[in-house]
Amino acid sequence: MSEDLVSGSPRPLGRYEYRRLGATTLGQLKRAKLLRRPVLPEHAQRKPDGIIYLPLGGIKAVVEIKQPAEMKTQHVPGLIKTYAPIAVGASCKVLILTDSKRSIWVNALTGNPILDEAGNPVTTLVDPVQIESSKIAPEAARKIVDLLETADHSISETNDQFKPIRVIDPTPLARTVWQKIWINTGKEPEKCLYNVVEILVFKFLSDLGVLTGNYTFKRVVEIIAPGGKEREEEALDHYAKVIRDRIRVLFPKGTDNTTIINGTIFVNEAGQPNLSQAGLFGEVIRAFQAFDDEHGSLRYIDRSFKTRLYESFLRQSAGVKALGQYFTPRNVVQSMVRISDASRLKAGDGLCDPFCGVGGFILEAIAENPNLQKEFEPKDGKVSPTIAFRGYDKGTDEKDDERTIILAKANMLVYLSDLLAQYPSEAHMREFSGAFNNVFRLLRTNLGTFGQVDPEERYDLILTNPPYVTSGTSSLHNAIKSQDLGNHYAVGGRGTESLAIQWIVEHLKHNGQAFIVAPDGLLNQSTMTDYIKSTCQVLAVIALPSRTFYSTPKKTYILAIRRKVDGEATQATPVFTYLVSEIGESRDARRVRITENDLSTMELAYQYFRAAPDKFSSADPRCKILPWRNFDDLRTWLIDRLWTHEEKVALGIAEEVFEVDSDTMAKMIDEASAALDALRAALK
Repeated sequence: MSEDLVSGSPRPLGRYEYRRLGATTLGQLKRAKLLRRPVLPEHAQRKPDGIIYLPLGGIKAVVEIKQPAEMKTQHVPGLIKTYAPIAVGASCKVLILTDSKRSIWVNALTGNPILDEAGNPVTTLVDPVQIESSKIAPEAARKIVDLLETADHSISETNDQFKPIRVIDPTPLARTVWQKIWINTGKEPEKCLYNVVEILVFKFLSDLGVLTGNYTFKRVVEIIAPGGKEREEEALDHYAKVIRDRIRVLFPKGTDNTTIINGTIFVNEAGQPNLSQAGLFGEVIRAFQAFDDEHGSLRYIDRSFKTRLYESFLRQSAGVKALGQYFTPRNVVQSMVRISDASRLKAGDGLCDPFCGVGGFILEAIAENPNLQKEFEPKDGKVSPTIAFRGYDKGTDEKDDERTIILAKANMLVYLSDLLAQYPSEAHMREFSGAFNNVFRLLRTNLGTFGQVDPEERYDLILTNPPYVTSGTSSLHNAIKSQDLGNHYAVGGRGTESLAIQWIVEHLKHNGQAFIVAPDGLLNQSTMTDYIKSTCQVLAVIALPSRTFYSTPKKTYILAIRRKVDGEATQATPVFTYLVSEIGESRDARRVRITENDLSTMELAYQYFRAAPDKFSSADPRCKILPWRNFDDLRTWLIDRLWTHEEKVALGIAEEVFEVDSDTMAKMIDEASAALDALRAALK
């Protein structure tokens, strides 16, 4: 090994490192594992002056240091001809010629200057003296790192010019890491995902430059790099005791005592390192770094990854069904957001999901509407939305009950990643953290949202998928009575969905709208449908296909309502109904994307209907506009029954088999029995 590698030490350069060499050959770099790819014999003895590289990754640039006289224009072609082969031999695309006053960036594959997006040569200064003395400004280091990353994905044998910023889709990485954790620990899918998300957030904050020095992802990689069990244990100890504490400082807990991280595989409940998982931790860190080496940093994350991260891993979680928390497919969430009035919300308005889970409805509303995302853009250093955003979730003091709201807060960080990338300072992170804590709140009571009753808390828009279970609801009713909240739930009705509807209606402003995922049991209860008609206008009932939700065959609908103004007359406007057969993804365990998607045509039809309800008519056979008197006469709101057998045959859905769960089946038997008893009494 050369003296450079024995006595010299690397210097940090953002998430990369710079190493001054001179006497070290590419062959020696290969043997020292600083060069990951094979070295051709003709390159093995070449000696670069310096290298910029990703620890445990590849070399990103070869730096050749010259005297000012050597950097004169007439000498540059000769320098490129001499030194470009060294960069090629190091398996990197970038050669940087520098005299510490002026730098020339070269595509080593073509020998031509590297051009920025405007077509101008890249001349950003790379000063080895500043880097070696650790005097380079953070902004200058970040600029060099950004240029190298852009060059890595833009430059080729046929292209010398930068391409626009590349958006990264970390889905394959998340899947690989999740599988590693799941296979090694055997924990539930959601517990594995908590840890994937925590490390992803850690890497993202490091790539932004929010975490620096001893708190970075790179620091953990440096500890692990020499290899061995002791180094992996040291790295996990450092992460648990130093870095996680730093993240908590940047993202303080909210009033509900939760923040954005809470994995419990690499650390225990007390936050101490779980050293038995140090080897797995090392594997995960290496997987993230290998992904970075091949694809780049996580600063700019693809939106489809943001929107589908949670459902990809949680949709088949065993615990979901028992809790009645049916994760809403993203296509359904997005459709509900698009047909709502979310885009029209303005200062002083409010948006709520009273049963928010991992926050999909609120976050999709923000993602779909630039005016809502702008609400979280710092102004004068503060993040102070003028629209009230609120998501509630039920929990207790047990750690397992905290995790969903923690995922919601982490999910919000991922959704707003582009905004965080623009404002990466510590002060801004604390502002963003305050916003996350203000939006998503854990209610540590058995009643959860049902106990959060406040006549002054009213919203212009509620988007939600309430829990719907029947068994065990008697204890909720008893708790409601014991807390003197019975007058807020005086209508009665079966299941938690009846309590949810009453909460929603009571917390809508007059003229406020709600878009709700409703089970068939709710729309088949005259007690509840009469209550809705007395307090609200019915805007739409949209039938979703069986198996729309991952963990249940229960038949569900999208119910859209508007709360009446005091004294408002009986509804006169018609009701929009629509029959959806496909939602853009298969409704089996695989949930793969398919081309058939009736939600998109439904969205368009509803937009036209909303503009002029009394004048709208549709040629779409899936759409029926019911005059209010006809809708008011319906015994149930299970609107798929409005289509005749012949109409369903024409739509290709006549043979659809509707499955029901055990609770629904029991209710159907009870209803059939009551109907038979009534008929028998009438006959007598």
